[in-house]
Formats: sequence, structure tokens, C-alpha cells
Amino acid sequence: MDEEGYRGHCIKRNVREETIQSHIKVVKDFEVFLKKNYGNKDFSISSPTDMQSFVEYLVESGKNTIDCFVSLLRYASFVNKREIVTLLYGFIEGFEAMEKLSETLKQTMGENKRDEIFEGITLPPLGTDPRDKPKVTKTIMEKLEATLEEKTLKEIMSSGLDVGPKEWYLPMREKFLQSKNIDDFLRKRHTEAVKLLEKHVREKSMFFAQEIDEEVAEYVRNNQAIMGGVREGDKIHEIKIPYMTKEYLHEKDEKMRRYYACHCAWVREAIKSGLKVSPNFCYCSAGYHKRPWEIIFDQPVKAEVIETVLKGDLICKFAIQIPERFLKSKGSTQKK
Repeated sequence: MDEEGYRGHCIKRNVREETIQSHIKVVKDFEVFLKKNYGNKDFSISSPTDMQSFVEYLVESGKNTIDCFVSLLRYASFVNKREIVTLLYGFIEGFEAMEKLSETLKQTMGENKRDEIFEGITLPPLGTDPRDKPKVTKTIMEKLEATLEEKTLKEIMSSGLDVGPKEWYLPMREKFLQSKNIDDFLRKRHTEAVKLLEKHVREKSMFFAQEIDEEVAEYVRNNQAIMGGVREGDKIHEIKIPYMTKEYLHEKDEKMRRYYACHCAWVREAIKSGLKVSPNFCYCSAGYHKRPWEIIFDQPVKAEVIETVLKGDLICKFAIQIPERFLKSKGSTQKK
């Protein structure tokens, strides 16, 4: 392990000393595991298969904490082990979503009804192979759809099962309030997103789980709805950037294009295997997309799924309802 180099890398990013020490310990534990099981190996020459084995060990030993996964992810990024970065993201994406769904059902429907829906279902632990998750999702959705009216189901699924804290989105609200109108803000938002991707192109760094090249940047640059949004009447339409955009753009097979587009670890592998999971689950993603707007508008908003790969579409597209008080004339000017 390049402990000195990694420490300097973290210090430049204002990572606390306590966190750095925790990261280093986890990486050293991984290298001990490598040497014990695979001989003279360290992180820099490890493979995704090695990491898969270590994750299985973490699950079996009860050491599969989110902090542990984040430690491995950050060091993998530091040593440019891109396939391992992608692998680890697959384990931790939306890892709390089902637990949050369980808690939301308890709060909205009562503990007995929640227990009825989750009866016989064991939620996969953090670190579960993503290929095993869609079966759980399918079962839960079938029970929910047999129990709830569609409107109620969509409201629960879009309630924020996989979103960040309010503080993450406050800078967006400030930029919105400083913009001329909604359309102006959406253009600026998209421009900032493109600049971010261009930075990744220059630095040859990863954007979450995927590599970004000029073709990917151009794809986003040419469509404001991706990582920006386009107002259509009283709604904002957003298209989710594909999870693996390079692969998505070059893939000819439609099923695999939908697979590369999907961000959700709870259903992605179902696309490849052919397992049918209800598209209503994608209202969880609608909740992710509406969350910034609830902070920006400082009030609850509604979101709907327009297109989703679970229905056979090649993209995931969402519509956010603009509150009436922010509409004027054709809906392009906000009231502060």
C-alpha cells in the first residue's frame, strides 16, 4: 500500500485524520487477505475477482459496513483500479433503499401491514452480489401492488428512499434564486454538469462508477435534459445519464443498452437475466430526481416516470411538476 501517497491524497481533499486512518486499516486488511489467499499481491495488482472474494469474506465475518466499502472504493480510485471502483459501486448503490422502504411503510401503513408485506423476505446484506437482488425486489413489488392502490404505491416509492440530506442541495437553491427564471437555471445547471464531465475527460478520472471520454461529454452536451433538465409547460423533464455511458453508446443490442442505462443495483441485473420486475419500482428513481427540486422550490413536488428501461425504453425519463407559484406566463419565470 502506498500509505504516504494516499495520506497526501486525502489531506488535499480535506479528509479528516481519523477517517484516513480508518481507510488505511481497511486497505491493509485487504492486502493481508490477498497475501494469505493469493500469495505476494497488493492492492495495485489486485483484480475484481480478488475484491469479490474479499467482499464475500466481509459479509461472512460481519465486517461489511458502509465505511469499509467506502474505504476500499476511495483507495481503488486513488490507485486507478477502475474495474474495482465499478464493482464496489455496484455493491453500495442504494444499499439503504429497502430498509427505508420498510420504515416508510411502517410510518404510512402501520407496523402490522409492513410486516405482512415483508413476511418471509430477508433483505440482502450490504455486499450481496447484485445478481441476487432483483428477486427480492420482484417479490416486494408484487406484494405492494397486491396491497396498495397504484397512486399510494407511487407516492411511497417516490418519497425519498435513496436521496441525500437537505444540505447537499442547498447550493442549487441559491443558484436557482440568482437565476433569471427556471429556463435560465436549467441551462446553467446543464452547462455546469458538462464542465464537470469535461474535467473528468481532462483528468482521465471517473464519474462515480464510469469512465468519461469526449464522446460521453458530447452526448451529454447535446441534450440539455441529461444532467440539466428541460421545461415543457409546467413540468421539468430530466433524462438520467446512462450508468455506463461509453458502453451504452457503442452497444447495438437493445437489452444490453437498457442494462448499461440502468443505475439501480436492485433491478439492473434483472434486465440482463430477463426477470420481470414492475416498472413502478422506478418511482424510487423519480424520488431521487425530485429531491433537489423540493429543496430548490422549498416545498414538496410531484414526480412521474415518463420512460424507464424496465418498460423496455432505452432511457429513463422523469417529469417534475413545477409549483404554481413559480409559474408565470409560460412558466419560465420564478417568484422568489
